[in-house]
Parts: sequence; structure tokens; C-alpha cells
Amino acid sequence: MVEKEEHVPLGMHTTFGIGGTARYFIRVGNEDSLRAAVLFVKESALPIVILGEGSNSIFKDGMIDVVIIKMELSRFEITDQNDSHVVITIGAGENWDSVVERSVALGLSGIEAMSAIPGTTGATPFQNVGAYGQEIKDTLVSLRAYDTKQNTFVEFTNTECKFGYRDSIFRSSEKGRYIITSITLELSKTAPKIPDYPGVKSYFEKKGIAEPSLREIRNAIIAIRATKLPDPKLIKNAGSFFKNPIVDTAVADALRVAHPGIVMFPAGDPLASSGQAKLSAGWLIEHAGLKGQSIGPIKVYEHNALVLTNVGNAACDELEYAAAEITKKVEEKFGVRLEQEPVFIG
Repeated sequence: MVEKEEHVPLGMHTTFGIGGTARYFIRVGNEDSLRAAVLFVKESALPIVILGEGSNSIFKDGMIDVVIIKMELSRFEITDQNDSHVVITIGAGENWDSVVERSVALGLSGIEAMSAIPGTTGATPFQNVGAYGQEIKDTLVSLRAYDTKQNTFVEFTNTECKFGYRDSIFRSSEKGRYIITSITLELSKTAPKIPDYPGVKSYFEKKGIAEPSLREIRNAIIAIRATKLPDPKLIKNAGSFFKNPIVDTAVADALRVAHPGIVMFPAGDPLASSGQAKLSAGWLIEHAGLKGQSIGPIKVYEHNALVLTNVGNAACDELEYAAAEITKKVEEKFGVRLEQEPVFIG
């Protein structure tokens, strides 16, 4: 028996505050209820949408004929350890920042630079979430998921996830097939290093701290992110709205000549050896003259051009229009096309 709600307004379930009404809404707290929910979806012949905390989902307006499965599986369990590492299995419904906090409290490093990223743990492998030089692929050992095609639970190794920049098999070739129920991470007991990013390094230089503790690094990341990303509880937003574009080094070199101040990411970035470079989408948007500008009820955040905010009870089509205008103006000025991070559903 599946407990389901009908005609549920979706704006309240996303951090952007946009969305119509879902035909069905099901909360899932364990694997048995997930299996039952998927069976109901198949019987209803409606599309399935997996939802965590709604920080990366934008729902379109009007009635949306889908079944929303809200993932609420909880777990935080040490499953193995040795002198240098600890292996932890985490439920897909756990709040991600709470997971980072608990790992830091245990003295375990590897995900501290991903502090204050909104959303649930199950969403992190979907787009290989990352920040300040750390990505989920760096610590993920394996994950467990429900295969909606074969109606069975399966395990994926790190390699089988086919992680890329903000990408994985779950977002690309097998999109919609698997529902992640838990992830297993291997975290380190060794002392952490300061993330190799100018903002973080200058933060500790100003404080005169050469070898910060794990807690100090987490606090630094939280403080830095707070200056760049508005709290969605106060200002409706979906965090970074656009991906940092990846271009060939020849394109990057030409951009450096045409725009000497253009921001690119550290030479130590993994892309550096592959003939590609990563540009700052925020810099491109700002230098296209859009930072702090409003396009209808959508505003480019004045402290970080990478963030779009909903300042006037926007409808989804108004957000789509604003995103298209920003993409157009950046491409006209720099010849680089932006891709958005949030997924539009409906």
C-alpha cells in the first residue's frame, strides 16, 4: 500500500519557490516503500521524478502529470575503518551539510570543502557535486540504487558511475533509470590541507593560520560561501545556476588575449592536462554587464553573478526567459555558451 498525496503544490518543495502542482506526491523512508512507490508509478503510467530538498529542481507551471518521490531515507553508519581511513554509508535522504558536519566532528577529512552545499546526499553523485577542489567522486567508494528497469537493487563502484565535471551516468546515458538510496564514502583520518583556491588561502593568510584544523576549514568555507550565495530561506534561489564552461585551451588562450582579466581555474585543475580549461561563468556574466540586473522578477545576485534569485514570485517561463537572455548576452560577448545546472521538470 502506497501512501500518496494528490495535487501537491511544488513551489514549497524547491529552494527557488517556483512550480505548479504535482499529480501525485509520495514520501519514501525505506527501500521497501521505494519499491512499492515505483510499482505504483508503473501502474499509473506517469513519469517519475525523484526529489530531495529541491535545490537543483525547477518545476514548470500548471498541473504536472508526474509522480514525485520525495527521498527521506536516513542512515549514517561507519561500516569499516583502519588506521588511516573510515568508511561511512549514508542514506540518500540525509541533508548533505549535516553529513559534512558529522564527518568533521569525527575528525574525518575529504568532504569539508563541500560544506554548506544545499540538498540531500542522494543527489551528490547525480551531478558529481563539488566545491573548492573537492568532488564527491574523490571519496565515493560505491553507491546503492534501485534499478527501475529490472526492479531490483544494485551496487555501483566509483568507476561504474562514470563521473565527469558535474556529470555521471545517472545524469547522462542512464538518466531516469536508477534511484540512489545510499552512498558509501571513504574519509581520511589524516590532517586536512587548505583548499588551493585564492579566496580560501587569503582567508587563512589574513587570520595568520598556516595549518588550520578540519573545523577551521569547514568554518572558512561556510563563511566564504555566505558572502557569495544567499540563504534560500531568505532569498529564493537554486545556488549556482550555470556551470563553469569547459573550453579547449586554444579558445581559452584567445579569450585571455581578448579579455586579459578573465578568470580561469587553477592550473592544477584535472582538466589542465586534457587540453581543456574551465572558465568562471560568474565572471562571464558579470562582465557581460548583468551582475545585479533584473530581468522581470528574476535578478542576477549582486554579490555573485552565478546566482539567479526569485525576487517577485516568478513563474517558470519568466525564469526560462531570464536564463535564455543571460546565455544569449554572454555568448554574444565572449563566444562561450553557458549551460544551466538546475533541471527543469514538467
